[in-house]
Amino acid sequence: MLSTLSEYQDLLVGAVLLSIAILAVHAAIRTYNRFGGGSDIWKERYGELERKISKMDSVFGAYPGLIFVWDDHEKSNQKDGPWGQPRVYGSPAALASIQRFAEPGRSKDMAVRILDGLGDLDAIGEVDHEKNLRTHLQQLRRNGDAFSISIVLPEGNVIEADGRVAARQVVLWLEDASIRGEDERTAISRFEAQKLLTKEDPVAFIDMLGRAPFPIWRMSPRGRIVWVNDAYVSAVDAKSVADVVSRQMQLDKQASEEAQAVLNSQAKLENIRKVTIGQDRKSMLISLFPISGGAVGMAIDATETEGLRNALTRHIESHDELLNNMDEAIVIFGPDQRMSFHNTAFADQFNLDAGYYKNRPTHSEWLDTMREKQLLPLRSDYKEWKSTELALYTDWPDEVPDEIWSLQDGTTLRLVRMRDPRGGLSLLMSDITNTVTLQGQFNTLINVQTATLDKLSEGIAVFGPDGRLKISNKAFAQLWDIPEEEVKEGVSFNALIDRCLPYYHDKAFWQDIKARTTDPNPEVRLHVDGEIKRSDDKILTWLSRPLPDGATLIAWDDVTASRQAEAALMERAEALEAADRLKSEFVGHVSYQLRTPLTTISGYADFLQNNLAGELSDKQSEYVFAIQTASEDLKKTIDNILDIAAIEANVLDLELGDVNMFELLDQALDYVATNAEDTRKNLQLDCPEDVGVIRADERRLKQVVYNLLSNALRFTKPGGQIVLGARSAKGGGVTLWVKDDGVGIPSDRQPQVFESFKSSRGGAGLGLALVQRFVEQHGGWVELESEEGQGTHVTVYLPKEAATQNALPEFDFKVAE
Repeated sequence: MLSTLSEYQDLLVGAVLLSIAILAVHAAIRTYNRFGGGSDIWKERYGELERKISKMDSVFGAYPGLIFVWDDHEKSNQKDGPWGQPRVYGSPAALASIQRFAEPGRSKDMAVRILDGLGDLDAIGEVDHEKNLRTHLQQLRRNGDAFSISIVLPEGNVIEADGRVAARQVVLWLEDASIRGEDERTAISRFEAQKLLTKEDPVAFIDMLGRAPFPIWRMSPRGRIVWVNDAYVSAVDAKSVADVVSRQMQLDKQASEEAQAVLNSQAKLENIRKVTIGQDRKSMLISLFPISGGAVGMAIDATETEGLRNALTRHIESHDELLNNMDEAIVIFGPDQRMSFHNTAFADQFNLDAGYYKNRPTHSEWLDTMREKQLLPLRSDYKEWKSTELALYTDWPDEVPDEIWSLQDGTTLRLVRMRDPRGGLSLLMSDITNTVTLQGQFNTLINVQTATLDKLSEGIAVFGPDGRLKISNKAFAQLWDIPEEEVKEGVSFNALIDRCLPYYHDKAFWQDIKARTTDPNPEVRLHVDGEIKRSDDKILTWLSRPLPDGATLIAWDDVTASRQAEAALMERAEALEAADRLKSEFVGHVSYQLRTPLTTISGYADFLQNNLAGELSDKQSEYVFAIQTASEDLKKTIDNILDIAAIEANVLDLELGDVNMFELLDQALDYVATNAEDTRKNLQLDCPEDVGVIRADERRLKQVVYNLLSNALRFTKPGGQIVLGARSAKGGGVTLWVKDDGVGIPSDRQPQVFESFKSSRGGAGLGLALVQRFVEQHGGWVELESEEGQGTHVTVYLPKEAATQNALPEFDFKVAE
């Protein structure tokens, strides 16, 4: 190309000189004609010069490019702009080719517009690849520095540019390599077709960008919009591309400032902001980046992306908050093996300094720190173990089992390792110290429970909701004669039924039991028990109890022996009851038969004592008195026996009435006072007069008091003291007592004192027995306290109203008002 340019340079210089010569010849001819001589010679030379000029024009027309000529390379007039006022030479085809890259403007400024369009495109030079056409021309016009560069067009074509100094002129050759070898008509036709195809697209952007669904625009080096796509036209509510270019309609006020910043810095700029697109306000991702000959902008709808980003941010924050609220310690190491996250439980678990986490320690550093603070399990080969841990970042096995860390302070941690999809590693540590302790205690409890169940004589079997055996004891297998190897956890209920059917053939019974273990219906899973008799004559009781965990316990007990014992006991009880009945009948009959002769003996003794048969001597009178005393005691004993027999036969009825307790106790004390004086015993009444009136059988209460006093007199030594007392009780009842300081009752005989015909100290053994019977007939109770050698204290409680079920019916008389 350089040789060709040299030739064209010589032709250009020759053409210039030839023009000067023609002008000189023309002037000479005029002078000659004026003076009238040599016109033919100058005409001939003038014609020759015209032919040479025509030849030069043909040569320039055949050059496949444009030639720009500046008259003086040392002068640069600022009023003419940065490009000056060059003259342009070249073929129409070259002009049609290169003017595609001209900046929009007036047609008479075509040279300046072409230079503006090509001046800032990327250029490849022989020496300096960083300079563009604008910079080379400035240095050429200022310093005369020649250059040869290739300008890379946006569509991929190349413009060859060469700059030289010719005499005192500056010459720039621009040649479009794409039209070499084409004739003028073909080149013009092709460029015109491309111009019609691209219409208002001066840079022939590909059709895909024109149809892109998001706004795209291209700007000149001066920041002017030179092309936009249809989406941009719609975004700014313009009529057409021409409307946008002519009115320079920017997306927003900030777009123009950002474009100028990109052109000045030649660096990409990208941000997301709210922009009005059509009638909607949307979040748009604005991307501006420099290209050869200006800058390109794109606006992509980021509303959904921004929403997703915000949702992701909220999700990450919620995730972090969730992790911080977990009880488990969690730490996350990124692909660079540095700590990227730890939750509050992790910080509390290991109690490391807060500043330690700010430096984002590596996994290796963290392990070393943990080992230094004795927060890792003891390892015989720590380095090898550590290498294995760190190898998980690059060599993750198919399965990583959980690991139990037993720390030196007694803490037990459960470690779970998880692989991060980005190549990181997450560790989850649970403090299971209490769990391990409870598990040990639970296992101990289970062992104790199993041992306890095996010691039971009852057969125990627990079935899960699926009808399979969970636990059983040895007695269960022995009771149903099942080998122990067949009674194991997980065996089905049906298999056990088959083993039990030979002993109890009722299949409906077994299906009902099975339903109670597998049917979740609460109406079926009830507390049920029963009794069966097996084919081997054994009698079993059974019960079914639902457990809280959904399981069901079934227990069996062999009661064959106890049922036989019960039958024997029932027979014995019936025999004893019959004997007791016969005894009562016999005692009552005998007592009744004894009353007649006793009455005769007592009557004749009274007859003799009253001297009706003659006066008795003192000795005789003493004998008769002994007969009277014995008769009286025997009469009381017979009366007591009859009363006991009546009570046990449930034929003794109380005759209720109002009883003044003070008067009753005072009379009873007077009755026995003579006997107490005879034996030199001190008898004392401790009862207020207003102790109260109760509804009771007065005759029976007198018997109670007489028997208590007689019992105390009998076992109190001379000089001893007997106290009869009473107090009002809560609810309107009365509590009375008889207390003596006599010989007392041994502790081993006290339980028998209230039994009939059981006497611990002689006598018939009916006194205290009758006291208890009468008091209980009234609805009260009797209590005895005694200590051998210290005396006896008997307390009786009588309610305000005696029990009416043991009393004769009373008429309810009401006084008319």
